[in-house]
This record gives sequence, structure tokens and C-alpha cells, in this order.
Amino acid sequence: MERFTVEQDGFFGFLHLPERHVEAYSGKALIVLGGSEGNENIPRNLGARFAREGISALGLCYWNVPGLPDELIEVPIEPIERAVAYLRQRGFDRVGIYGISKGGELALLAASLMPQITCAVAISPLACAMPGITGNKSLAGKGLSDRSSWTWRGEPVPCARGGGRLPYLGIIRRIVTERQLDMRFVYERIVERAPKEAWIAVERINGPVLLASPSHDAMWPSDEACRIVEQCLAKHAHPFEITRRSYEYASHILVPMETPSLKLFRVERAHPEACRQSREDAFTQTLAFLARW
Repeated sequence: MERFTVEQDGFFGFLHLPERHVEAYSGKALIVLGGSEGNENIPRNLGARFAREGISALGLCYWNVPGLPDELIEVPIEPIERAVAYLRQRGFDRVGIYGISKGGELALLAASLMPQITCAVAISPLACAMPGITGNKSLAGKGLSDRSSWTWRGEPVPCARGGGRLPYLGIIRRIVTERQLDMRFVYERIVERAPKEAWIAVERINGPVLLASPSHDAMWPSDEACRIVEQCLAKHAHPFEITRRSYEYASHILVPMETPSLKLFRVERAHPEACRQSREDAFTQTLAFLARW
């Protein structure tokens, strides 16, 4: 594993190279983005999992690391562009991007802005640029900014309207009545009010797109977002493969990793084996999709 820093390399991440050659992934590299947790867990561990399957993976942290914002507010997208340029210089002629949750939103956005990204995988994403998130510790210390999550070329990316504290009473009420973390109602309201310019121009993505989500996402409406992206691509006669997978027994955390956060969702506690199989199937489908790319 090779490590990169913003100070020295212009991006913060971990390059995982496979130990065995798999012809289907020859010349391909995948940028891997985690969610709003802003730690190294997914870039390091899921990136390494991709490499074990034979595809080179560059796990990127996009905030809450030295050289980048310590809140998920007006996070620059250019480090992804620099990472793509680095991978091309290393000899990879095709660079794709994979993201989960907030990273899924960023994966779609980055791919829509950078034609040199020729494949996008979005797991439990939203389809519009969202307002930033204040705070970088526990949920209780977080809120919704009135500024964008992202910037591009020094300008804020147009986003849905945010501002104010999270509605903790509503969240707690749902934890008690539904016995799970349910913030979907918060984000549904934000997405409903999103201006036209906040919606990601997914039709500009220069390659195939894979979308995966639980059939009902308690964290935010990623299931509806994936349908919207699929419909938008079809409407614009997207000339590349469009694949959407929906999983009845799955939570927002649709990645092949075991984490204590899974128990925050009722479906994971009620159907742990079925949910594990869904996480593994989403990963298997991703590998097959990347092989076809």
C-alpha cells in the first residue's frame, strides 16, 4: 500500500495494487470514496478488498484529514482530479470511481464534471448536491450548513437548501418508535426543495454507471435517487451501460464490511444473514460491472 498526502501529492489516500493479474481489470484503476464519516476505514479496507480481487484501487479521503476541510462544508473536488491525473501517469488508461452514501453523491458529481473518469459506481447515493454538514464528531454535534458540501474551480457547487440544526426530537422519536436510526424524513424534505441547478448532471458521465441501494433506505432516500438517475440517463439516451440493483434485505451501509453501525438499522438486526448476502452480492455485481467496463 502506498500512502499519499495533500501536502505532498495534492490528495490524501491509499493506493492498493493487486498481487495477482486479472485480465478483465488490466489497465483499470478505481477511486474508492467512503461516506460522511470522514475516516480512513473504507478507503483503506474496501480499497484493499478490491485489490485482493484483482483491480487496483486508490482509496481517497476527501475531508477531515490534514490539508482538507475539517467539516464537510465546501470540500474541494479537485483532489479527485489530481488523483485521476496521477493514476493516468502511472499507466492506467481507464479510471473509474466508486462511492458509498455521501461518497456516492460525490462519485456521481465528480464523474459528471471530469470526462477522464470513465466509469461510476454509486452505492446508496443521492442525486443532487447537498448542503454541507457542520461538526465532525458525533451525530449530536452535527447540523446542516447553509453552504454547499462541495466546491469546483473555487466556486461552491449549487446545492439543495440546508441550514440549522438537525431535528433531533424527530430523530429520537423514530429511534424509539421504529427501533432504528431513521433520518430519511430529514433528507426527503431537503431533496423535495432542491432547486433545478442542484441536481447532478449525470447525463454528462463519460462511461457506464452502476447504482445500488436498499429498496427502502432509512438513512436517506437513496432508493428514489437511484431511480431518478436511471431515468435521467435513459431519457438522455446514455450511450453506455446503466445498471441499477435494489436489495430488499439491506441497509444504507451496502458495502461488504462488518461494522457496529449495521445494528443501528432494524433490517440488519432482523435479517442479518440476508443483509450480509446483499452486501456481498452488491460487491460481486460491482466486480462484474467493472470487468465489463
